[in-house]
Amino acid sequence: MRNFKKLLCVVLVVLVAFSAASCSLTKQYAYQKDDIELPIGVYIFYLYQAYSEAQNYAQQTDAYDSATGRYNGKKSFLKVEITDSDDNTAVAEDWIKDKAKEYTRNAVAISIEANKLGATIDELGAKDMYSTINPYSIYNSSTGQLDYSLDQSLADVAANYEQFGIGFDSWLLCNASIAQTENAVFDKEYGEGGPLAVSTDEITKYFTENYYSYTTFSANLYTTEAGEDGSTENVALDKDEVKRYEDAFKSYAEEVSGGKSVDDVVAEYNEAFGAEATATPSVNKIDKDTTDELNKAILDLKEGEAAYKIIGDDENTRVIYLIYKAPIKDEIANYVDDETQRSTLLHEMKDEDFEQLIKDIIKENDIELSSACNGYQPSLFEKTK
Repeated sequence: MRNFKKLLCVVLVVLVAFSAASCSLTKQYAYQKDDIELPIGVYIFYLYQAYSEAQNYAQQTDAYDSATGRYNGKKSFLKVEITDSDDNTAVAEDWIKDKAKEYTRNAVAISIEANKLGATIDELGAKDMYSTINPYSIYNSSTGQLDYSLDQSLADVAANYEQFGIGFDSWLLCNASIAQTENAVFDKEYGEGGPLAVSTDEITKYFTENYYSYTTFSANLYTTEAGEDGSTENVALDKDEVKRYEDAFKSYAEEVSGGKSVDDVVAEYNEAFGAEATATPSVNKIDKDTTDELNKAILDLKEGEAAYKIIGDDENTRVIYLIYKAPIKDEIANYVDDETQRSTLLHEMKDEDFEQLIKDIIKENDIELSSACNGYQPSLFEKTK
């Protein structure tokens, strides 16, 4: 791909001088049309990824014997029928090949749309690229230093991938460039000025209708005591002490519902009970099917309303909570106006649409992979296992 190849060469030159062949380790292509080129190593990489995914599914079947690591008595799982996370059922070998082709066609479709929209990742610096590379992260964001040399990274890739025909250029494309370009396309598509731009009002509406804000603080209705052998056990407070807590928290809930701040009632509680509690504000996505008792209690409240709730399996584990459901609009600045949080919301809103867009691009462009892909089978990865 034009953008991919340009970025790959730029990044490598930043680190160390490579031979001219570093950007074209193979003459075979998984896809080559117009200005879009994907080396065959990209397809092999995705075949390997699909192989690993299928193996995980196979280990969840009745065919797998964890004691022997075999499938119906055989070392290979390729003939085992598997069911993936989307409830698609197929023989593992066929599933792997189909999935590898799907991943590769998606990469082509992303490049087509990137060229159409002018979405590039050329502005990413070397450090940004390094932080996306897995499993061989060579840039440490904490120290701001390279963890080890690119030469070592190349050695790692050679040891783990080149045995299958996956060169460093293909490895870097699949681990960094393609994903980064996909993000760039998504942002261009749905960001400000894009053909399918989502307005701030739409994101705000989504956020306020799908999230809730709340603040809590709590107290244990039990003490923890140490035994003679060094073990610990919970001991429930007596009924009078539990009632004292319940009366206090009921009063706090009434005060907060009447307009008093949670911080103020926490201060009251700390003084009355000799505690050091702090209020914990949170924002959660609404899950109407939640089984969590605390979240169920919060969802039952109206904004600006407070309540108390005792939660626990028995008297020795009970905790009393003061719960305040805050106005979600007060969090708009922290989410809709924050670049990172806004991106998360936008992906929640449009990821499914984007997935369908990529499928449509594949169909509209009749994306067919090179016949070279047919020369690589899932059994390739069993030879060294």
